[in-house]
Amino acid sequence: MKKILVSDYDRTFYLNKEGIKKNIEAVEKFRKNGNLFVIATGRSFLDFKKKQYKYHFDYDYVILNHGATILDRKGHILDNNVINNEVVLDIKKDVQDIKKQFCCSAKESRVDFLFGNITKIYLEYESQNITTMVNEMINNKYGEYVNSYDAGWNIVETISSKCDKKTAILKTANKEGISKNEIYTIGDGNSDFSMIKEFNGFCMENSVLKLKEYCKDRTKRSVSDFIEDILNEKIK
Repeated sequence: MKKILVSDYDRTFYLNKEGIKKNIEAVEKFRKNGNLFVIATGRSFLDFKKKQYKYHFDYDYVILNHGATILDRKGHILDNNVINNEVVLDIKKDVQDIKKQFCCSAKESRVDFLFGNITKIYLEYESQNITTMVNEMINNKYGEYVNSYDAGWNIVETISSKCDKKTAILKTANKEGISKNEIYTIGDGNSDFSMIKEFNGFCMENSVLKLKEYCKDRTKRSVSDFIEDILNEKIK
């Protein structure tokens, strides 16, 4: 029966050059067995494509901006969720002391808050304390409209509340006619929690505390190890 493996990119599919080489080889084997491979990342389209061109890996679908946008392997947009424009501008007014900021749309990776059709807001700060406060403020004040994530490295990333990685994966699986039981997920960050909780989910050893506490004994050292266990039916 056909399966879907969904992997986060940073600190999951990519840990280092040697690790990604092994992961790419494992993915090729997984796909040759008639299965599908999906990257679900917080990265925007151009940021993701730069990595794909650099390391030459293949995939069937990519989920971008923490679940806001779904594209097939040919780059066709299958689904895209934007943040209400008034909310985007209100958030811009509310945030201060920003080290770096920009927005993303479906395929644009560095646009201004006034660009329109924004799928993700990127905010970078000088300290973790400020990052935590801003993330909580956005979720508390605008939670009806957006999901905001602490993405690590003092970065806050905000998307529409209508989407997350779990929802994007379900849409992709439904398109392929694949049941929930045949969906396997692995990640390391806060935006990976929904997909790991919903499906056959595992986390990386270097994951954020929230995922480690949830997964407990369901951790993996690499995506390649995870794939071998799926193919050998050690995970059902």
